[in-house]
Amino acid sequence: MKIWLKYIIAVAIGLIFAFVSGFDNAVFNNAVQAISEISIQIGRYALYPVVFFGLTIGIFNLRDTKRLGKLFLFFICFTVGAALLLSLIGMLSLWIARPSRIPIFIEKSTEIPVPGIKNFFLRLFPSSAFSALVDGSFIMPLCIFGGFAGMGFSAVEKQFSKPGLNIFDSFSRVAYAVMAFFVDFFALCVVAVSAYWMFRFRTMLASNFFTDFIFLLLIDMIIIVAGVYPLIIKIFCKDVNPYKILYASLAPMLIAFFTGDANATLPVTIRHVHESLGVRRRISNVATPLLSVFAKAGTAMVLTISFMVIFMSYSSQQMGISGMLWLVFISTFFSFFLGMFPQRGAYIAIAGICMLYGSGFEAGYLILKPAVFFIEAVALVINTVTTITGTYIAGYISDLIIDKDARFFI
Repeated sequence: MKIWLKYIIAVAIGLIFAFVSGFDNAVFNNAVQAISEISIQIGRYALYPVVFFGLTIGIFNLRDTKRLGKLFLFFICFTVGAALLLSLIGMLSLWIARPSRIPIFIEKSTEIPVPGIKNFFLRLFPSSAFSALVDGSFIMPLCIFGGFAGMGFSAVEKQFSKPGLNIFDSFSRVAYAVMAFFVDFFALCVVAVSAYWMFRFRTMLASNFFTDFIFLLLIDMIIIVAGVYPLIIKIFCKDVNPYKILYASLAPMLIAFFTGDANATLPVTIRHVHESLGVRRRISNVATPLLSVFAKAGTAMVLTISFMVIFMSYSSQQMGISGMLWLVFISTFFSFFLGMFPQRGAYIAIAGICMLYGSGFEAGYLILKPAVFFIEAVALVINTVTTITGTYIAGYISDLIIDKDARFFI
């Protein structure tokens, strides 16, 4: 059975279970929440070994074939361009749709770890490289460690590096096999995850304040996933059917939407990029983890929309052109530093933008608190498609793709 079909069945069971069981029993809801959190941890479990060993081998192969520099240049251009484009689309869609204002209500403030550039770089380079192996939330330090290991292998004579490379390659394949098992097993976990998602969704809808906001986010997500990204794929890969790429992305998108967790989604993404889309390991092992950290175009879009909704709810005045451009650029800029938050990164950035903007908006992010999980879900779906699109294009322009018929997708 196809993985995406397993996940859809699991989601359907979870949603039905949520409706049948009711929503009023606090003890039961807390139990479902606990099972959901454990399930997400299971989804993350096998990620780190795959990223470390796979990226080390990938960096070595790319440097050995002199493709590493061009690939990183493409990553930078694609990541920045996608974030700016989607942030502008978010701004444009908001002014076309004009969602209703959200009433300002008193919400208990909680400590929000506002993204700090200093903290980001401190976590990138911990005191010991081995610390990167035990940080369970931020994979970029692990990518850096693996990258240096890969370049180290290419810096010494092959007669000395070959035994180590063979060991790393073997570990990479074993880790991938373990990850593949957890990707299949995660279908059982999705039942609890989707049930808890429905509990939160019903609570959010009960307030009757977020209907327009939710609708706008959903429409933007559909337009971007089904329209903008297929167009981008067609521009770079003229002989490829872009909707075949979207078909291969169904399972990662489902997990992204219902978990809202980047690290639980990444194993599913890695497997589908390699086994369904046929992107060779030397590209996918490098591109997929790195783009999952930095290519947060969906987050940039929801940051722009969310802050504008906050602004329109707090003020009857219109934001000027300079203010809108500032918001687009600051949303794009913040999105690059949110890889250290596998969950709630968008909400943390919204809080940061509110505090940075000032003028009485410092606590404005609190009015969106009931909708945080949905904002994160939409952002992560788009981020996941961004990662898959960027990885596929990188493989295509590098001629490192094994074309597969959609019938053989996992």
